[in-house]
Amino acid sequence: MYKPQKLHPISYLTGIIEAIKQNIFLIIIFLVFNIRDFDFTNIYAYIFPGIVSLFFIISFINQVLKVYNTRYWIENDHFVLATGIFTKERKELNIRRIQTLDTSQGIINQLVGGVKLQIKTPSDGIDLDTVSKSQSETIQQALRDKQKELINDSDETQSKMDISAEDEHNTEVDNQPVHLYKLNFKELLFMALTSGAIGVAFAALSPIIGGLSNVIPWDWLTDEFAQISQAIFVIVLMMIAIVIAISYIVGTFIVIVRNFNYTVTQNNNQLNIKYGLFNVKSITVPTDRVQAIVEKQSFLRKLFGYTAIHFVITSDMNGNDKDDVSLDGNVMILPFIKRDKGYAIIKNLIPNMSFEKPEQGMPWRGFHRHFWKESIVIVVGAVIINYFWEPWVFLIAGIIILLLIIHSYLVVKYSGLKVENDEIVIRNVTLFGFRNSYFKHNKILGMEIKRNPFLIKSNLGNFNFIIAKAAGNEAIGLDFNPQKHVQILRCWYLRGENDGEL
Repeated sequence: MYKPQKLHPISYLTGIIEAIKQNIFLIIIFLVFNIRDFDFTNIYAYIFPGIVSLFFIISFINQVLKVYNTRYWIENDHFVLATGIFTKERKELNIRRIQTLDTSQGIINQLVGGVKLQIKTPSDGIDLDTVSKSQSETIQQALRDKQKELINDSDETQSKMDISAEDEHNTEVDNQPVHLYKLNFKELLFMALTSGAIGVAFAALSPIIGGLSNVIPWDWLTDEFAQISQAIFVIVLMMIAIVIAISYIVGTFIVIVRNFNYTVTQNNNQLNIKYGLFNVKSITVPTDRVQAIVEKQSFLRKLFGYTAIHFVITSDMNGNDKDDVSLDGNVMILPFIKRDKGYAIIKNLIPNMSFEKPEQGMPWRGFHRHFWKESIVIVVGAVIINYFWEPWVFLIAGIIILLLIIHSYLVVKYSGLKVENDEIVIRNVTLFGFRNSYFKHNKILGMEIKRNPFLIKSNLGNFNFIIAKAAGNEAIGLDFNPQKHVQILRCWYLRGENDGEL
């Protein structure tokens, strides 16, 4: 590791895959629109496929040269990555500041033994795409050993030199990874069945259905349903029911594949989370970067006593790498667990937090404010659609407005908060469930209070606390609170005083 190392030869294979990804739209356009009517006798018909092939070859050569010129090594107390074809680039990371060593392994990488390795500090990072699994393990071990060596050199004192052999043994035992949680298949299946599987499937299937819309025999399907009923309304309902059923099955499968073998282990102040079937990911979450703990519980899961726990963490890195689940600052720690068991684990991880229950209930004078604006928009839209299309759109509009009213009732009934010393919990009712956010006073970056003349007249106020999240921030608060409570929160934020009851 102290001499420049090359990437594994399998990186050239991933270069082909990357070249295909970069030209996928041109390839799809050719296959969908030109392959059927392609005239093999016309020399001019080869112009477009020739252009596609040229772009593919240029992309592939670029990837090959990039892999060939990439080198990495440890130099003094830095991890160095050198790359570039015509312009040489050199990137250095201070090993002392390295916090996470994350890996992801897609299905292609699993077949060839490759791993994508991400080495991240609080403000920067290096991606090694792709190294062999053995290379990844060697790099991680070398960096950890070097990190320990640097820490020992900087923190060495006379008292540490006099440490007893028994204390050394205890230190080694403390550094061993501790198994915290594993999602078994029964729980995984139950999790998938009670998750937003339909939404996941719609997001995955919509582009595919859109691309194959000209191939799907819609007329045949309509004729088949017409044999059951001649009513257009019934035919539409049957088609929607089939789409929902297929989406639910596909969505359940996607959730199972995505969270397969979900395991959480702890090593000192770091959590290691590993999960996935076709794309195996291993991420590291330093608990000292946690800004807030968020519990997300759907209405359905609440009936069975299950919940999910997320950490809101900080990071100075920006990017759009879909394999890096920590870039948005919201990391799922416990995806599906009994609520009491989940909080027992989290209390051990964050011992300085008490996780008090929020006081539920909001003023009823804010009830109508949660749905009247949306209702007006829906009614106006229904009137326009009715004028140009079908009258039964008012039925759909009425159902949506009724759901909004029910949701507003739940918001008023079950939202709330509680301040306990330097800790606050805020409970929000979302569209599909409940969200409890716990954070400390010293994690708050700012506070926003919003009031308009109508809220002033009703003696209500909206507030948001701003906390750090990823490279930005997040606002957590409640709307339509009693103004007295908002002022108490303001005093607590400014001076750390809680002079009233919340």
